[in-house]
Amino acid sequence: MKKTPFFPFLFLFILIGSIPAFSQIKAVTENGDTIYVYNDGTWSYELREFSGQQGMMDFLNEPIDVETLSSSFTTPSTSKDKVKNARDQFQILFNSEEWRRVPPATLNDEAEFAFEAKFSDVWSVVISEETPIEKETLFKIARKTMEDNTGAKPEIISLTQFKVNDQDILRGVMRASFSGITFVFDTYYFSDERGSVQFTTWSSEAVWKKNEEKIQDLLKGFEVIGVE
Repeated sequence: MKKTPFFPFLFLFILIGSIPAFSQIKAVTENGDTIYVYNDGTWSYELREFSGQQGMMDFLNEPIDVETLSSSFTTPSTSKDKVKNARDQFQILFNSEEWRRVPPATLNDEAEFAFEAKFSDVWSVVISEETPIEKETLFKIARKTMEDNTGAKPEIISLTQFKVNDQDILRGVMRASFSGITFVFDTYYFSDERGSVQFTTWSSEAVWKKNEEKIQDLLKGFEVIGVE
């Protein structure tokens, strides 16, 4: 019988929840418009007045190296179970022999779906936002959130872009340490005119190395719907 995991609860505060985690976030939509997202869930084209916030968003201007791969992936044939996004933007196909659904709020209050591996210590949440934010910006926000909550900037293991089920996906893999334990966060980032999605998995580094293929099988179950 599998023991009750402590990693999800230990790292609950590190995972990025809603995009408005800061007082305001300057972002660029898929259509090229600059917008500002605020911590009350609203956004605007013009920056509102905030005192003492200058320079807070400088991390969004930091360059990152994204490797573009010619590879194209599809959902594994073993992923026969399905959950569908409430806004009809995407669905997740998964193998119920390998993964079980868990109440999303047990892992992250902002999650729409949540999973845990049945035979290893790996967890996953899917967080979607109605605001379209570029994939690279989503990655930078996630990294900054981890840095603020752990006191150290997470190391980027890999940052690649490729197609999954005919959609451009940014995969960001980051290593972060907390209380002497090294964790790996393996995430798919996606955005279109209907909103932004983060499909995040995490585990200890040792577990990630042994289960990377299984983790990728879950992440490759991300399918965008409603696109002709």
